[in-house]
Amino acid sequence: MQTIVEMILAREAKAAQGNWIPACGGTEQPFKTRSGKRVLYCYQPSTGNHAYLDLDSDRFLTDAEASAALGT
Repeated sequence: MQTIVEMILAREAKAAQGNWIPACGGTEQPFKTRSGKRVLYCYQPSTGNHAYLDLDSDRFLTDAEASAALGT
């Protein structure tokens, strides 16, 4: 179990990475994958990372989960 200090440091480290926005300059629209998940392709400008946000669970998919959902 994490201490309060560890939780605060983890939160600060996450906040330092910056916000995620919909890709394509904010114009990306949600879509359904082959597996039926509703996802949104997002971009994090401060790190240059891209990821799929599962809109039903409100969490980012791992690369393996995204590949499975997209059927690639």
